[in-house]
Amino acid sequence: MISAGFPVKNGTLYNDGAPVPDWTLSSHISTMDTLGVNYSTISITAPGVSFINDAKKAKTLARSINLLLHEYTQTYPTRLGALCLLPLPHVKEAVEEVRFCIDTLKFVGVGLYTNANGTYLGDSALDPVFSALSAHNASVFVHPAAPGCLSVALGHPFPMTEYPFDTVRAMENLLLTGQRAKYPDLKMIFSHGGGAMPYLASRIAGVATLDYAGGIPFVETMAQLAGYYFDLASATTAIQLTALKSFIGAGKLVTGIDYPYVPLTQAVPGLKGIQTNGNFTDEEMVSIKYGNALEIFPRISKALKLN
Repeated sequence: MISAGFPVKNGTLYNDGAPVPDWTLSSHISTMDTLGVNYSTISITAPGVSFINDAKKAKTLARSINLLLHEYTQTYPTRLGALCLLPLPHVKEAVEEVRFCIDTLKFVGVGLYTNANGTYLGDSALDPVFSALSAHNASVFVHPAAPGCLSVALGHPFPMTEYPFDTVRAMENLLLTGQRAKYPDLKMIFSHGGGAMPYLASRIAGVATLDYAGGIPFVETMAQLAGYYFDLASATTAIQLTALKSFIGAGKLVTGIDYPYVPLTQAVPGLKGIQTNGNFTDEEMVSIKYGNALEIFPRISKALKLN
């Protein structure tokens, strides 16, 4: 923010109740080498620029960040891709940024949050954004954000429970408002194993069949919810992977490690434990490690000259 010309007042070392770790481009590449990762996509975690009420200022900051992300990818074109940051909840400016980042900067995809200052995915106000994403055939990564109902967090760190539940709120809203049904071909990844969705999907689908909740057929809801991709950041235990394998299968899972928020002492065992904890075959692991990601992000395949 300082580099972009925004004076930081009342700054904090914490974001959503979690400490903000140091990050540099060189440390990121070094960590990739340590983990045996050949290529990664980088993005900006919540809250992005949603805390800026002035649309012009939000767009200015988002643009400066996107230009910096683009610079990183140009420095390491065969190792890094980036997901652009949109100045939501400012819709007009967000649509303009989609066009600029996808058409001009050639980003591999777009980063969204479950909500932007209380405006959740599924809100009709975001229809122009989803229309632009669809028109550009953009792949989308969704990271949870602090919920609009902050008081229920009881003062605890949001990543502990509020992030998983805000992921559910976003997917549920996309379902019940019909926004996801309008753009069924949009490839969307939700982080952290889809939050609490693998456990709650059948409950949501059951209630959604009732007239007062939408009257949506059970199988239709389950198909929509299982149609998303989920990354495995902070979702590598046997309990989590068993649920994910049952719910969406290996063909919808991609690798993620939550770096730098998750230290390497946790990230390394997590990555190494995916196959054993999930009882995945070697073929399934190929899909999880990179096969699914290359299908989601065709621009990565092009950058790496894989097709």
